[in-house]
Amino acid sequence: MSTQAWVRLDKEDIRKMLVSLVGDRFGERPEERLDDIREERARYAKKFIRLASIKPSDHVLELGSGCGFGTGALAAGAKQVTACDISPAYLEFARQECASLENVQFLEISSHDLSAIENQSIDVVASMAVFIHLNLYDIHLYFQEFRRVLKPGGRVAIDFADMNRLFGRISRLGQDDLFLSHAEFYRNDPSNLH
Repeated sequence: MSTQAWVRLDKEDIRKMLVSLVGDRFGERPEERLDDIREERARYAKKFIRLASIKPSDHVLELGSGCGFGTGALAAGAKQVTACDISPAYLEFARQECASLENVQFLEISSHDLSAIENQSIDVVASMAVFIHLNLYDIHLYFQEFRRVLKPGGRVAIDFADMNRLFGRISRLGQDDLFLSHAEFYRNDPSNLH
């Protein structure tokens, strides 16, 4: 999905937002399985928190908060969470999802622009299943920003999706074909990859 496609998500089209976030793992009507999605994302976020060594004293920058399903788990394990996303629709959903959390601030950003975040104010940058969608230039620009916003000794914790997480548990041949066809499509016209 191109960066512009994320930005243009419609807050009323919850199905499309969820499919863009979790794929088709929850069937054709994921909006009817919100509790299952919340549970899966919170469970994953808790594992991620352990792997990232997030502490109760940390100010965490969550890059790509999506619908906020992992944000709650991050907030439970950290002092403060600044949840960022480029999608106004996701941020609105996430604000509602995390309305009862007092230690979460939401921030709409432009791609690779974290200028609203103060220098050396963040202990941990956490990003779950976001960087798989970025090109190398975006990654480079984000890491420049991470260097600026992180406190001395700060940490970056990023996961990357693998073929099973991207495409479900289908045959290896099918995964390779799908990945390669999408890679070629992206090479020819990255602005239209959905």
